[in-house]
Amino acid sequence: MILSKTTGYGVKALAYLAGKDDSMVCGLQEIADTQGIPPIYLRKILGELRRHRLLRSTKGVHGGYALARSPESITVWEVNQILAPDPYFDGCILGFGPCRPSNICCSHETWQQIRREYLELM
Repeated sequence: MILSKTTGYGVKALAYLAGKDDSMVCGLQEIADTQGIPPIYLRKILGELRRHRLLRSTKGVHGGYALARSPESITVWEVNQILAPDPYFDGCILGFGPCRPSNICCSHETWQQIRREYLELM
């Protein structure tokens, strides 16, 4: 699985904000310009991240966005699940429905190991 463009933009925006002082807010246009993200697209991404409480926002002339949590507590996997969830990730790799202990196929153990390693990486 390769991350979507939306997830990539979200990670770039969050990484940019993580490099800023906690008390500082950054405007959408500043983030868009410095990270090369289309502003209209970024507005939707930041709105979703704010709705899921990864960001906080301040309205007004001196408003903008800042991280709502410590950067260390935010994972790429969490951002991906918010911005571009993969409905097939929890499914059976052979197409037998949801992958769970009560519904084991011949690839179950291998697939579960791959999932665990992937999630640790993210």
